[in-house]
Amino acid sequence: MATVQEEIKNFVQRATIATNSQEAVTEYFLSKQQDRNIKKYPEWDKPRVYPALEVVRAHCELAKTEERLRAKWAEQEKKRKFMDEQWNEMRRQELVLRESFIKFNRFVRENQEKRDRADTKIKEEHDRQARRLEEIKELEEKLHYMNDVRDRMKKHVAEYKKYQDYLDKVIIETGEFNSISEIFNRYETLIEARSILSEHQDKNLELLEEKGTEMHHMTESKSQKIMTLNNKLAQLQARRDKAEVQARKWETIVAEIKVIAAEKNLEHTQVKTCCWNLYQQICKRKEIPVTVSKDDVEQQLDYIKRTILELKRILKVAKKHATK
Repeated sequence: MATVQEEIKNFVQRATIATNSQEAVTEYFLSKQQDRNIKKYPEWDKPRVYPALEVVRAHCELAKTEERLRAKWAEQEKKRKFMDEQWNEMRRQELVLRESFIKFNRFVRENQEKRDRADTKIKEEHDRQARRLEEIKELEEKLHYMNDVRDRMKKHVAEYKKYQDYLDKVIIETGEFNSISEIFNRYETLIEARSILSEHQDKNLELLEEKGTEMHHMTESKSQKIMTLNNKLAQLQARRDKAEVQARKWETIVAEIKVIAAEKNLEHTQVKTCCWNLYQQICKRKEIPVTVSKDDVEQQLDYIKRTILELKRILKVAKKHATK
């Protein structure tokens, strides 16, 4: 602490700063006034600086610094010992806490396991109780159902007692049956025979319906075929009538053509005869022999044409001479 106080003394003390603005301004002007009033001495009044003084001053400062350093080391050693003691104490407390934590953890784990086992047993017991309650409920329902069945059976027995008495009376009076079971067997046999006969009858009715349906379909198909054939027959008759009309028409046309052909043939024969006669007359007048055959009408007409042209030229020449 002494070294710290010495270090504080070595620091330059600064003036305290006033918080009031007026006081601060006043102090500022006072300091300026004091600076003006300070007496300035000439430089020769200052002590001179010698190297020996500087060395002495440096040795003094070094000694003071070493002394402060030794004090710091001593203080650091005390602090280190104190910290080591605290650290050892903390380690000891840590070990104690760790052991206590391990014991507590073991205790908690054991308690948790015991609690889990207890919860498991409680849950199993609850499940067992629930199953037993369900079984009791089912048994009660079954008991109630069986009681209902018993009551219904008693009721049915009471209702059908008269039928049993009647069947016993039938056995006694008829003498055909020895017990009620024989009556039931006979009844079942008759019912079975009835069912067989009804099935056979149903099959026959179904077969009859199928045959009727087939006959109806066949009748419809045949009637449709007959209608189709009638339509075709009507079409063929119409075509035949039309063909007969066309045949009569063409027969008439052929007859007319034959008449025209006969007329044309007669006319052709007459023309050929005329051409032949005219050709013979021309040849006779010219006194030339007949060289063209009777059937070669084209040559005859050609010769007649040349003759007519010659006559026209002669007639034209004669007219010219007559006019002169």
